[in-house]
Amino acid sequence: MNEHYEKYSVIYKILATLLFWGIFYLICPSFDKTVGASHTPEAITTFVIALICGIWLTPVLVGAFGAFSMFFTSPIFKRRWRKFQSLKRGYYSFIIVITLFVLSFFAEFMINGNAIYVKYKGQCYFTLFSTKRAKDFGMKGYGSPNYRTMKELYKKNNAERAERIKNNKATPEDLEYQNNNWGDDWVWLTIYPYGDTESLLSEQPCRPPHPPTWHETEWRKSYFEEQMFDLPAVRPTDDTLINKYNHPDWVKLGDSQLYYEMALEGLIPLQEGVEKPKGFHLLGTDDRGRDVFARMVYGFRISMAFALIVTFFSYIIGISIGALLGYYGGWFDIIVQRIVEIWSAMPFLYTVMIFAAIMIPNFWMLAGILVMFGWMGMTYYIRAEFLREKSKDYVAAARAIGCTDSTIIFKHILPNALTPVISFAPFAIVANISSLVSLDFLGFGLPAPTSSWGELLGQGLANLTKPWLILSPITAFFITLLLVSFIGEAIREAFDPKQYSRLR
Repeated sequence: MNEHYEKYSVIYKILATLLFWGIFYLICPSFDKTVGASHTPEAITTFVIALICGIWLTPVLVGAFGAFSMFFTSPIFKRRWRKFQSLKRGYYSFIIVITLFVLSFFAEFMINGNAIYVKYKGQCYFTLFSTKRAKDFGMKGYGSPNYRTMKELYKKNNAERAERIKNNKATPEDLEYQNNNWGDDWVWLTIYPYGDTESLLSEQPCRPPHPPTWHETEWRKSYFEEQMFDLPAVRPTDDTLINKYNHPDWVKLGDSQLYYEMALEGLIPLQEGVEKPKGFHLLGTDDRGRDVFARMVYGFRISMAFALIVTFFSYIIGISIGALLGYYGGWFDIIVQRIVEIWSAMPFLYTVMIFAAIMIPNFWMLAGILVMFGWMGMTYYIRAEFLREKSKDYVAAARAIGCTDSTIIFKHILPNALTPVISFAPFAIVANISSLVSLDFLGFGLPAPTSSWGELLGQGLANLTKPWLILSPITAFFITLLLVSFIGEAIREAFDPKQYSRLR
């Protein structure tokens, strides 16, 4: 890798500059927020920063990549990987987390309010990521169509059309379908046909949050709160309560409490015109009528991606600075160590609050802030590893044959100093997931309507009588952190250096 980079270093730096430019321009807030504002200041500023990073950081990134490549292909790492596979709890947790994370990137094909495919009047439309209007598919109203309603409507229209053609009562539209051989109209929905930001208020009879569809008791509570039961005009007799309903304990209840208990048992009919809940909502809806399960799945993808991105960039910065401190030492080490200590003393939460007050936070801005405050910890570990490794014979031999400092740092020392990086990575991911959830819970995280576990926790706190709303994110959060902790525990045991050392 290093040899290939040295041969095409100019091309690598140009590509890295363009990549940094795109990332920085995406993160950079708008300097001029007036109508018709020019984005030239942002473009120039981010290009200068990207040019500096492309020139100075590209060699570091290439060297770090080469060091990681040597580390993961070394015989000792292969032995450690076999040891990790033998620790079943951690290994199976690793497989589960990776599988769920990969599947979450295909969530749009499995959990989405848009249909995958629609056939209408002989034409097929891929609608999963489109913005088709309802009128384009023969439905009334404006805006995007409700594909679930459209599927039921198409089924009904197909059956009625076939019946009219069979009875020789075809309309001109029926004859058009028949003569052009268009066939039936149909809608191909996803497995779970609800989106994470789609409001379902028009489909549910009660006010949100709506209980899970399968939880009949909670739905009856909601119906009773909305006064949708057809209460009897006369209280049932004591004999009826004891012999017919088999509830002697209801005899002493007042009328309101009695009717409440009877409603929960399903002994009182609903009022005329009141419908039962539509569809299937595994975890119910939130206080805005959005499906909780869909938001949980999309929130998992956002949380894991956020944690991985923050961990990666924090480790890149921490490893680079820690390697330089440990290798060069002296006054450079003392001065930079003091700067790191001063920077680590800055309050993280106050900084986020200041940024959130000035501008609307987004994914990349929050990731950048966490990277700014998350790289210091790994710096200390890598610095200690370099201080230990640079005094060994192989480093002296590399200096003797004329190796440059960058070659010694990235090709010789760093591959032997990555054990703490791998061991602490799962726990850093756990911490970053917790940080995002905490920020979202406090209201300084991702903006609405982004799917977020922390935002669901906040809703659950505001609706303590709706247990599914707080139990869902808590359970998902607990299971995710537990699995990642199992992975970290197994990695720590597999990478224990004591197992591969001996007295000399």
